[in-house]
Amino acid sequence: MGREKPGPRPTVPTREASRAQAANYLRKAEGHLAQAFEAVAAGRWDTAVLLAVHAGISAGDAACVAQHGLRSISQTHADQVRLIRQLFPGNNEAKKASDQLSALLDRKNTVEYEGRLFQAHDAETATKHAERLVAWARKIQRA
Repeated sequence: MGREKPGPRPTVPTREASRAQAANYLRKAEGHLAQAFEAVAAGRWDTAVLLAVHAGISAGDAACVAQHGLRSISQTHADQVRLIRQLFPGNNEAKKASDQLSALLDRKNTVEYEGRLFQAHDAETATKHAERLVAWARKIQRA
């Protein structure tokens, strides 16, 4: 399948990246996800959520770079959701992945900066979202 033919330029600020970098982003995503699962097993819910968020961000980078040679350089992580939707229009799996990333990003500010503590169900939900995102990025890289 390889890289897709260039379409309209995304409205999100991007930078070109090589396919080798896509593998690195996937490796980061897998590492964050593995650590998130360990944090869940140890009852460290906030740590698990934060690691799941970072796994999702890296998985999104991995997929966008593998398929299109682009990654978001926006200061706003929510722009990565928009970038996925712009780079993979009409792709149902990409839509689901972008929705999962959006759900993870909704938790990012809370887990990093607010006094609220997350619970087991929060950590389990976040790691499931991240696991699906990493699986999608793997599939894109194999294509």
